[in-house]
Order: sequence, then structure tokens, then C-alpha cells
Amino acid sequence: MNNVLILRPENHAEALQQLLQQRAEQLGIKLAYEFHSMVAIHHYDDPAVSISEVLSQPWHAAMMVSVNAAEHFAAQAARWAANQAMPNCRWFAIGPTSAAAIADVVKRPVTCPWHLHNSEALLALPELQRVAGQRWLLIRANEGRELLADTLRARGAEVHYLAVYQRTAVALSNQQINQWKQHIRCIFVSSAEQLGYFLAAMPNQALSWLQQCKWVVASRRLADLLPAALAPNAVIADSATPLAMVEAWQQVITHQQEATPND
Repeated sequence: MNNVLILRPENHAEALQQLLQQRAEQLGIKLAYEFHSMVAIHHYDDPAVSISEVLSQPWHAAMMVSVNAAEHFAAQAARWAANQAMPNCRWFAIGPTSAAAIADVVKRPVTCPWHLHNSEALLALPELQRVAGQRWLLIRANEGRELLADTLRARGAEVHYLAVYQRTAVALSNQQINQWKQHIRCIFVSSAEQLGYFLAAMPNQALSWLQQCKWVVASRRLADLLPAALAPNAVIADSATPLAMVEAWQQVITHQQEATPND
């Protein structure tokens, strides 16, 4: 149970790694963990869109969907519009981690939901209720979930995309899967795309191992994406923040300890 697989790029998980290790030490647990990303991120320049023109237009509000969006937007702006200022508008993010990354790029305050960190919680903010006639910029990958744009348009906003990165699946070797089957007993997931690529890469013979694993997932939506055979072993965190994920993991540990008879 103490061998954990975290489906997230390690360079985006330093805070999670530190907090998880601290909590394990507090609980007197010797923890082994491994990071693995099922998604490869590549820079993307949309040939149909000029970032210089995008930056020069008036916007009422803008949002970036992830830390990746912030990083690749910054790189693209530095490459093609180095002398232009960031849009002087309201900026939004899904959660505090991406909000911090966005603020570092645009040098302006960034608003995000405080309790739940997902698109639905963002859309529930008071600032996003009355957007009719407003121009919104949505910075994201070249493909993605349409909920944000569709909902804002349904509320009367004019939404424009700026794609700054693209994602592809990472292949897994049989050797890697077999190593996980021997050691991993808990899997952390905070991204629907990571989960989808991971499950798609699993051979049929891995199902019994996956059923033995506990799953720490960042939202009810992710739990609903788990196959029926795996769903009973899922613990749902309050959000994808490191603290929320570690708190959910501690629930798993507590339940395991309570289920283990004392000698």
C-alpha cells in the first residue's frame, strides 16, 4: 500500500512530493513513490492565429487552463511579441497552482475558485455569471474540453481560443507495466487525460492488479471515469491541490490500518 504511482509530470509535482513525504514521516510510514506522465507536451504555434494580434486586441477577461498553458504562452509571447504588454483585463484560473503560474506571466491578479478546483467551480464564480457582450480569451492546448467556452458563449460572451501547446500519449513498455504490477498499490490521478491514456495502455491481464490498487482521484468527475471494476477503490480528494490529494491519501492509509486486525 505504501508504494505509490503518481500520474503527473515530476517537474510539476514538487509540492506534492514534499507534502506526501512529510505526511508519511508523520504517520511513521516508509513511503516509496514514482512519478510518471502519460502525456507528452509539445509547443504549438497555431498558423491561423498571430499572438501579436491577440495581445493587441481589447479583452474583458482571459483565462489559461493549466500551468502548461501559462508556460507555453509565456514562451510564445517572448518569441513572437517580446515588446508587447500582456492584456490589461481580468484573468482567471481553475486552481491556485495554475493561478500562481499565470500571475507570474501576466503580472496581474488572477482569480480562481477556492474550494473546488475544476471548470464547473470556475464557471460558478459570480464574475462569470453576467458576461453577455464581453470578449474572452481562452489560452489552452490545440484540443481540449469545450465546457468553458460553450458555457460562456451560452451566457452571451464572445470567446476566442489561443492554442499554445499540444498533447500526445506516451507509450508504455511491458517491462514498465510488469514492474508496477509487482510494487504499486496506490495510484494518484489529477487529470482526465492522464487517466484515459493510462487505462488505454493497460493490457487485459493488468486488470486484476488495477483492481487491487487504491485510487486517489482529484474530483468526482475523475472517479466517474474509472471503470466499474475499479471505482469502489477510489477515494475522492477535494481538489487537485497537493494538500487535498495528500489528505485523501491519508484516508486510504487510515482505512487500511483500521481494517488490519491488531496482533
